[in-house]
Amino acid sequence: MRALACTDCGNVPKKESTWHYGNHGNEHWTRHPDGRCWTCHREHTERLEREAEEQLEAARAANAALRPCWTCRGSIGGKEGSKLELREKAGPDRLECQTCEQDRAVKNLGPLVLPAPTKRELVAALVSTPDDPWWEVRVLHAKLYR
Repeated sequence: MRALACTDCGNVPKKESTWHYGNHGNEHWTRHPDGRCWTCHREHTERLEREAEEQLEAARAANAALRPCWTCRGSIGGKEGSKLELREKAGPDRLECQTCEQDRAVKNLGPLVLPAPTKRELVAALVSTPDDPWWEVRVLHAKLYR
């Protein structure tokens, strides 16, 4: 039984299997060597869920501060709560949210290429900073895809 001691708290069980009241009624919990007791397992699981939720909230905040999706004008991180929502900060080269990117792939539309800035916009950019969140990417695309 000492081999079944909890790795977190060191608690040695009196028997290999125990029953605990869990989310779905009584749950059978069997200890394994180098495993956790039921209490430590539950605390570990809750801590991992909390950390994942904190990471998701940080990604949502970071993605909300970035420019919006080119196609749907929503958050570049995707619709909140969807399966396709980004769980990390979007890269600087991302132009669309995951949903729009997937729709583009399903319709076989190819990669997104932003419209090149007009000569009028380029001249205006010399005087003041454009109010276009995609400005730098549009200029880069114009250089790459001429």
